[in-house]
Amino acid sequence: MPKKLTCWLLCEDLEQERLFRPILERHFRRIHVEPRKPHGGASFVLQQVERLAHYIRRRHQEAVGLLVVIDGDAAGLQRRLEEIRTAAGLTGAVWEERIAACVPCRSVETWEMWLCGEHEVDEQTKYKETFGREIQRGAMSARKAVEAWFAPLTPEVRQAEETRLPALAHGRKEVARLQRFAK
Repeated sequence: MPKKLTCWLLCEDLEQERLFRPILERHFRRIHVEPRKPHGGASFVLQQVERLAHYIRRRHQEAVGLLVVIDGDAAGLQRRLEEIRTAAGLTGAVWEERIAACVPCRSVETWEMWLCGEHEVDEQTKYKETFGREIQRGAMSARKAVEAWFAPLTPEVRQAEETRLPALAHGRKEVARLQRFAK
């Protein structure tokens, strides 16, 4: 099936891009990564969301979408989703079908560790340094995490993911929703 949609990726840092760009490339014709500022972080993403959401809404006839990625940090999934909605000018329960949001809690390294097979992680602990050490050992990588993203989940693993990392389960649904729009 031909890839029709061009997708913008708005993320905080290079590690988020390493995970999400290849995921999007499997389904979309072209990926544009919004240039990041060094040390921009969550505030940078929230500042850019309004402009890019407006861009997407203005082009309702065009096949263009937006994936917003922002670490949950201490704020968590629901608070970050509300921050994104507010910044994008989305009110109430309305969520633009061509705009998706992934909120890795605590950080994207949590998701990468889970996807690489470490199923004892949680959304409260910081794993950036641990993931970095696992990369140096060759045990984990963003590439391995991307491959695992597309691997079929057993019912047991799906249930464990929904219980231990509800933000990841939500993120998978958001990406799948955006990908369905691309077809």
